[in-house]
Amino acid sequence: MSAEAERRHGGARVGRAAFSLVLIALAGAVLVKGVAFARLGAIEWGIERDAAAGTAAPAAPARAEEAAQLRAAVAPFLDEAGLRDKARLLSFRAGRRLDPPAANGVEEIAAALAVDPVEPAAWMDLAELTWPALALRPTSMAAWDLSRLTGPYEYAEMMRRARFLARRWMFASPESKRALAYDIAFLRRFPDPFLHSWQQLLAPLPAAQRRVFLEEVGAAP
Repeated sequence: MSAEAERRHGGARVGRAAFSLVLIALAGAVLVKGVAFARLGAIEWGIERDAAAGTAAPAAPARAEEAAQLRAAVAPFLDEAGLRDKARLLSFRAGRRLDPPAANGVEEIAAALAVDPVEPAAWMDLAELTWPALALRPTSMAAWDLSRLTGPYEYAEMMRRARFLARRWMFASPESKRALAYDIAFLRRFPDPFLHSWQQLLAPLPAAQRRVFLEEVGAAP
């Protein structure tokens, strides 16, 4: 074999070896991503399992401790390509289970909504978080509307929207007031557990505000 042929042959061997190393590295990266994705999937399954369990779910302190552990578990993946969307959504959902719920910042809420724009709890978090800033109150009320649009018949979110708007009744638009009146009329068909939740909602309202609120939602005694 000539020197030129040997050189070409050697170059081909080096090329094949380099290509093999690249394939091995890629396979390793895929394996690592796969394991991480499986871990996130297990966390997601755990959250969904507890949500489906309802009254059989752990007590609040244990649930809050588990939620803190879940947020810590997904934290390393919040900025990792290919995993960050699921990680950010899971972190947000786990934060809702803390006692009290995590004070999710606008960035965390935005990250969750970018992954799942039909998450009503995220829209209500945004409504509550932006309300104190006078300039953002239109955003807050728009987020309230979007929570109702994305989760119209989720009991926990229905009551959360009712509490929010009842305390800010004078600022609500006629459309939002009509929407809440409709929701309350719907909920009153199911007195248990609505009546207890309703009493808790009304109790902290000033008497004059409570009277106006009850009259305008058509629930006056």
